[in-house]
Amino acid sequence: MRGRLMEHCCGPVDTTAPISVSVNPEARVNVARTATRLGALAPGDWHTIDVTIVNDGYVTGPLTIESDPVRGVELDLPVHQLTGEPRQDGGFRVRFDSPATVDVTLTFRALNALGGLATHSSLSLLLRSS
Repeated sequence: MRGRLMEHCCGPVDTTAPISVSVNPEARVNVARTATRLGALAPGDWHTIDVTIVNDGYVTGPLTIESDPVRGVELDLPVHQLTGEPRQDGGFRVRFDSPATVDVTLTFRALNALGGLATHSSLSLLLRSS
């Protein structure tokens, strides 16, 4: 596996994950695609999409991933517990019913209990199965 660099406040982080999330001390979330490409996604199989979480604020609590339903695609979006560690690995799973190309919008939220104090970030992800 090739390492990819992702920028955050304190410098680059080596990652092979296709998605990076950074959390600042105010629990504001920024999400971005990295240069890592997604592999082939076959219909009927669960595929894990890795996420690297950089916790610049040493925040503890839940990091949720939300999405509206997408026809023909099943998403498994687990809640990740931020441990306060500067870096964590996470991810989610996707399964297609049949070959298709879909646009999935994912919203990442840290510390939902903070309401207006925590901001969220969204990412549009084009997924294709064949």
